[in-house]
Amino acid sequence: MPKRQASAPQSVEEIQAQLAQLEANENALREALRAQQAAELAAFIDELREQIQARGYSLDDVVAQLSKGRRGRSARRASGDATRYVDPENPAQSYSRGPLPTWLREKMEAAGYDPADKAQRDEFKATYLQLAA
Repeated sequence: MPKRQASAPQSVEEIQAQLAQLEANENALREALRAQQAAELAAFIDELREQIQARGYSLDDVVAQLSKGRRGRSARRASGDATRYVDPENPAQSYSRGPLPTWLREKMEAAGYDPADKAQRDEFKATYLQLAA
């Protein structure tokens, strides 16, 4: 196996200069990537417009149809329709979102669940609580 020749030791300034050059190269590459992504998106949008027109649809109608589902979900969230859970042992106690109420935290801990773990919170809600009607 051939021996590698040790390169001459570099000074701190030389290493810093190389790092600065690498950073400049990285920034240039990121900018080139952004520009390429923008160009490809523009080309894709042009293709979609051509397909929409070729099939005889109006761009406004297609956009309205695509937006329908998105608006519905945000409207539900904005109106406060969060999933609400009720304690089956005490229906006066309920929880929908936000910080866990003390009663829920205590029930989780008593059942061996960690209230800080989202997966365990979700499992506990599905197993021990009822969905409010």
